[in-house]
Amino acid sequence: MFCSVERGVPIMDRLTDLNLIVDTIPERDPLLWAGEEPPEKDLGLGIGRRVTWQTPFHREAVKKALKLLG
Repeated sequence: MFCSVERGVPIMDRLTDLNLIVDTIPERDPLLWAGEEPPEKDLGLGIGRRVTWQTPFHREAVKKALKLLG
């Protein structure tokens, strides 16, 4: 089962379309863990409960672009 972020936030829709964020995170199955439990949320890495960045590079590039626009 996948959870999806509510639609209607234009920037999130665009970031998803550009494949910069993922808004369909599979359930956390303990059988798939290698070692310790993965974090449910880690803001330093850009991992949220329902949305995550593809890479920290994408997060920093969008942050920089928004600052320039802003």
